[in-house]
Amino acid sequence: MKNKTGEAALRRPKRTAAQKRSERWGWLFILPWFIGAVYFFLVPMVQAAVYAFCDVTLTGSGARFSFIGLENFLYVFTVDANFLPNLTSSLGSMLYQVPVIVVFSLLIAMVLRGRYRGHTFFRAMFFFPVMIASGVVITILRQQVMMTGSATSEQQQAYMFALPSFDGLIDVFGMPGFMVDFANSVVNGFFDITWKSGVQIILLLAAVNHISPSSYEAADIEGATAWEKLWKITIPMISPTILVVVVYSIIDSFTDYSNKIMLMIESYSHNLNYEYSTTIGLVYFVIVLVLVGLVNLIMSRFTQYAVD
Repeated sequence: MKNKTGEAALRRPKRTAAQKRSERWGWLFILPWFIGAVYFFLVPMVQAAVYAFCDVTLTGSGARFSFIGLENFLYVFTVDANFLPNLTSSLGSMLYQVPVIVVFSLLIAMVLRGRYRGHTFFRAMFFFPVMIASGVVITILRQQVMMTGSATSEQQQAYMFALPSFDGLIDVFGMPGFMVDFANSVVNGFFDITWKSGVQIILLLAAVNHISPSSYEAADIEGATAWEKLWKITIPMISPTILVVVVYSIIDSFTDYSNKIMLMIESYSHNLNYEYSTTIGLVYFVIVLVLVGLVNLIMSRFTQYAVD
């Protein structure tokens, strides 16, 4: 008798009709995501694995697959002279881009915080590149701004909004060649950083504005300086968002349109070497996944989550 009573107590209570209806609506809302995850992620991943372990021959009747085991993977690491240098270049670009983007985004978020005249315009201005950003658009804009003086008239007319040569503009001031190259790289770098920081700025701005003003008021009463408030209040309170921003920036850097590994994958795909392009893609995916996992593991130790 006692066992039956205990089992009845542990038995889940019956759900009401409203709860069942709410659960059905929940499944209905996640159904598009589930279909997208299966169709656009799981199916391509399985297809990529099949391509990577096979030699694909295109024939008039379709593709013919011949299982070759790990040959493609061994070729990536032991024969291909471009993969490791390009991977090193991608890692190097990520190592200096991500900290700069995160710091720049945090500075802009601190400037844009609060309400003042025109605050909506300035926030939209920094996010506007994200709305129109694409690899093609960025490439065209950069080529317009940074077009060298050696471009032919036909090449210049190929750009819809062609601007004068940036190099030629600097040459007017009689600057030496190395200074022209340096100025070129600075402008180009600032263009990239600004263009890639829109999402990060919005995330950090939302996190900064979410901090209770009473925390800063208490710090002011205690006589804390602006520097102390930044490191003792702002940074700890937005540390979960900083973690999200860092992970997002790492993935964005590794999948950038100008990333050398991404260009390799695209090049082999255009040459119909699908098995090798998918092999590089899978290897690259695993490397990025491990790196993001390590960053998340390390940064989580220093992340502070608010407890209500």
